Amino acid sequence: MSRSIRYAAFSVAVLAGTTSALANPKAKNVILMISDGAGDTTWKAANQWQFGNNSTQQPWQSNPAYKSHWMSTFPGDTLPLPPGQTDVRLGFPAGTLPRRLPQLWNELPIPQNGSYDISAANDDTPETVRVWANANGSLLGDRGPRQALTPVASNPAAVRQLAGLLAAQGSVRPHFDQGFAAYDYLIWNSTTDSAAAGTALASGRKTYNSAINFIDNGTSLEAVPFITQQVKALGKKAGVVTTKPFTDATPAAFGTQDDFRDDEAAISDSMIRNGNLDVIITPGHPEFGGSSQTLSAANLAALRGGLDNWTFVDNNANLRAIGNGSQPAPERLFGMVPVGGSLNSRNTTGRRNAYDPRFYDPANPNGAVPFVNPDLDELSMAAINTLKQDPEGFFVMIEGASVDSAAHANNLPQLIEEQLQFNRAVDRVINWIETESSWDDTLLIVTTDHANGMFLGPDSRTVYFQDPVPGGAGELPQGIFWTTNHTNELVPLWSRGPGSELFSQLFDGVDPRRGQFVDNTDVYTVMSSVVPEPATMGLLAGAAVVALRRRK
Repeated sequence: MSRSIRYAAFSVAVLAGTTSALANPKAKNVILMISDGAGDTTWKAANQWQFGNNSTQQPWQSNPAYKSHWMSTFPGDTLPLPPGQTDVRLGFPAGTLPRRLPQLWNELPIPQNGSYDISAANDDTPETVRVWANANGSLLGDRGPRQALTPVASNPAAVRQLAGLLAAQGSVRPHFDQGFAAYDYLIWNSTTDSAAAGTALASGRKTYNSAINFIDNGTSLEAVPFITQQVKALGKKAGVVTTKPFTDATPAAFGTQDDFRDDEAAISDSMIRNGNLDVIITPGHPEFGGSSQTLSAANLAALRGGLDNWTFVDNNANLRAIGNGSQPAPERLFGMVPVGGSLNSRNTTGRRNAYDPRFYDPANPNGAVPFVNPDLDELSMAAINTLKQDPEGFFVMIEGASVDSAAHANNLPQLIEEQLQFNRAVDRVINWIETESSWDDTLLIVTTDHANGMFLGPDSRTVYFQDPVPGGAGELPQGIFWTTNHTNELVPLWSRGPGSELFSQLFDGVDPRRGQFVDNTDVYTVMSSVVPEPATMGLLAGAAVVALRRRK
């Protein structure tokens, strides 16, 4: 059965109440939690640091009540960009480069003929792997300096052209390492950026890297509907919480539509004014060094003036009070943590004491440093306490965004810090579900948008996909980062609540290492299937058409 027919049949079956697992499952609330950039070994490394062994997991990871799946994340295929964006983003004059550049740096808006090739992703043939990193190289391993891009003679002519231009600037040189063919495939082929991945999660549509709920329909670029719009149309509330500025790709995918993720000023204005969101909680405060593209002076003033019934809160004590319930939540909350850039979990970047209660302080190395900014779990509860006031229910996307930044930097201490911060937020959300809501009312999905860094064991050059090796509790695991960028690995997904069993009906393939896996577009399929009120025939027909179109 083709994917498009399978999905059309699935939508009609779910909404008609004929699925084998559960007839027409519905959720009052949907909570999607994204640890941005977290591959399988990101979770493993954090657990190894926390528990000191390979076997102990977070309670929700080891609890069979939470359904566990693997998920593919590749972007759309053969989808061109608006002319000139690739060139401009690289700092070259528009028109310098061809419009299509396959197999390149995944943070660039370049189509990559997206797919997940099961055979290539599991090829254990020993092979020279094209590896590359920032100029400072990896914190771990003995490779020596690695650069921002590896030009390889076998790459297509367009790639060699770009590599030549960058080499002329003195910013790249070849670097190779012994490994396995699967590593090379996962590093270089069909890697998504957060925009395309966020679009897949939010709208169920594959698209080109850098698109925010936009696709190329063959003749023009077209905005596509996304889950937050559906939720709002049903009378529910919706929100986003992130540890990076809210104009970043992942939160933007749940708040607006734009054909280019770097249009931050337009994305900001839209998310503030389009009515799709009732909660935005974010760092990036312009009065603390944040960019005016994230929040302009005009919009800051408007928010403080009560624009569209927003309540603007940029005081840590008040944000915490809304989160712990000691201060009434407003009807609409724009929470801006008073920090200019990302909200990193702890001030221990680059140090061995990841999430050690004895935070590093040059003046008092053994003393505790107070938490200045709210943690992600506190901000998550501020959002939920605001959204839960709607008797119809809510949708919220909660992102641990700086996991991705740490992986890009190959910064293992920070990677672990950020992942543990995210895990604490998951714990806090689960506690709310079990004490104030219920698993009959709330669907929780915990996953990532893509993997990053491919952190494997210290002998992974010769031991195929070796896991990181744990030390004791509180000790960094041993391992090697194979890249400073996103990969095409299958990533983990956990779910519990109404509709969580639907993932088992959406398998896209069987991977020899991971088993059956779903696709990131299936997250949207499940969320959109469980949020409607009792369906009309028109909704049934519409859902089937959407499911048919989105897989083409």
